[in-house]
This record gives sequence, structure tokens and C-alpha cells, in this order.
Amino acid sequence: MKILAFGEVMMRLTPPDYKQIEQTNTLDMSFNGTGVNILSGLSRFGYDTTLLTTLPDNHVGKAAAGFIRRLGIDDSKINFSGQHIGIYFLELGYGNRPSQVTYLERLKSSFGISSLQDYNINSLIDDVDIIHICGISLSLGEGPRETAIQIAKMAYENGKIVCFDFNFRPSLNEDHSYEWMRTQYERILPYCTVVFGGKRDLIGLLDAQEKTLEQLSQEFTNKYQHIKYFAGSNRTTKEDKEYLSGFLYTNKTLYKSPEYLLTLYDRIGTGDAFAAGIITGIIEKWSVDKIIKFATSNSVLAHTTFGDSPVVDKEIVEQFMNNELDNVIR
Repeated sequence: MKILAFGEVMMRLTPPDYKQIEQTNTLDMSFNGTGVNILSGLSRFGYDTTLLTTLPDNHVGKAAAGFIRRLGIDDSKINFSGQHIGIYFLELGYGNRPSQVTYLERLKSSFGISSLQDYNINSLIDDVDIIHICGISLSLGEGPRETAIQIAKMAYENGKIVCFDFNFRPSLNEDHSYEWMRTQYERILPYCTVVFGGKRDLIGLLDAQEKTLEQLSQEFTNKYQHIKYFAGSNRTTKEDKEYLSGFLYTNKTLYKSPEYLLTLYDRIGTGDAFAAGIITGIIEKWSVDKIIKFATSNSVLAHTTFGDSPVVDKEIVEQFMNNELDNVIR
């Protein structure tokens, strides 16, 4: 099974030991993005993964490609042009202090200024089974937006599974109205098979009314009948403890996972771990109950690892899901 992801790669800079930026002279550097994170999890689970993106044609771009290769992701479809990569600083929260993300200019990154002509998408579709497209691509400029929509359209026409996540970022759309952004999402959703999002996405971006998640999911999949799966995760807080649960709407039924108590080390990228779990279950043709439990368990464990990209083995996730995980594995 071959999976291709199209999306942005960013550089993440993190102060060590839960420090804030003004408290440190050193930063931990890594490279990530929704596509990278999801492919990392799927590669860890044994699947053939490839990233399609554009990186800067300099040492930073080469370092990013090397980081991606170390995650087990094929970098042979990466283009190199321009001189800039999107950057964000992550100050990890501790105790009552929340984590804080500070973005630097993303719209002018090598990916953000890339165009449809930079990608030879005609030769890519036949060679893959599943294509994931990051919703942020719709917000980063005309080039990534039109490329994402054309990839989805061609994949749909060739009978491929198309996965898409909403990933709406208001900070990237200050020059656009919600109505304009909703139009962009409505252009790509007819080609999608699997969509990741939540109730807020359906209400805000699709101009839906305030209803239950099940009602909204039903209306959403009735409107876009090619969508077979709509999935997402939810955090809740009870008595100062945080819990995670997941949902999956398919075959006109809403399925929910149990709630899991979270132990927080690094929460960034945990939604991508959930998505990787859902895609894994679809590939393996598991029962819906197993898919949603596995995906949520994968996300729970991702909260305990450093960095955006999931690095947990499938066997560990299954043992956790079945309450079979020991404190020490020998």
C-alpha cells in the first residue's frame, strides 16, 4: 500500500526543558507538517510513504529532506526552489502554563510560492493508492491551493482514496472572508473519501446550523456523498485532568471511542497521529470499533513523545488499546 501526502513542511524550534524563548540560548530543531506527521506514523506502521512538497534550495532545505528520510518517508518527489521555509517556535507548557506557538512568515515559504507547474502530478497518481492533502494548502497561496485541488480531482477520477483535513488557520486568512474560504473547501470536498475535522469546522466553514455532531455529520456526508469517513478527536477536562476521545462517522452511524486520560509531554501533532490511525484501520479493513479505538490510542500515546511526528510502533498502540502494555518492555 503506497501513500502520498501533499503539504507544507515547517521548521520547529523548541526551547529545552520547558523554558520560554527569553530563558534560553539554545533551541531544538525539527521539521514537520501535517503530511510529514501522518506519513511518519504510517511509515512506522510499515507502509510505503512519499511526500510531495517544495523545500528551499539551500542547506536548510537539504536538512529538512534528511530529517524526512530519517522518518522513513521517501523524499524523491520533493522539489527544491526558493530560499525560505516556514518556521514556528513552540514553547512547551508546564503545569497550568499552556504551550505557546509563534509563527514566522509562512506565506512566502518555498512551498507557499510554489505553483501547479512545479509538480508533475500526472505521473504521481497512478503509482499510489492513497493521497492525503493538508487543508492548510488551501490557505498558503494560489499555487498550493490549485495544486491541492487538481491532485484531489485527478485522484478521484482515477479511483484513489483521497484523505483531507480541514486544518483551518484564521491567521493565514486575514485577507479572506469566511465565505471565500468556504468556497475553497467546497471546491475540494467533492473529491474526498476520508475527511478529518470536527463540529466547529462543519458549523463555521460549511455554514451549517448548530446541531449535534451526528446530525451535522449526516448532513455533511449527504452533501458530499463520496465521503465515506468523517473523523476527529475531542479533548475534555474533568477535575483538572484532561481526557481524549475520538469519533468516526461512516455508513450513516456515529461511532465513538472510550475516553482516555492524557499524560501530556508534547501535544503538537497528536491530531495527525489520530489521522494516521484512522488511515491504518481503513487500509487493514478493520471493524469500525477497532479503527476508532486504535486511532484514539495512537493519539493518546503521541502526547507522551517529543516532536510533532509519531514514533510509536503499531504493536505498542495495540497493546495499549487492549490494556496489555507493561511499564517496562524487555
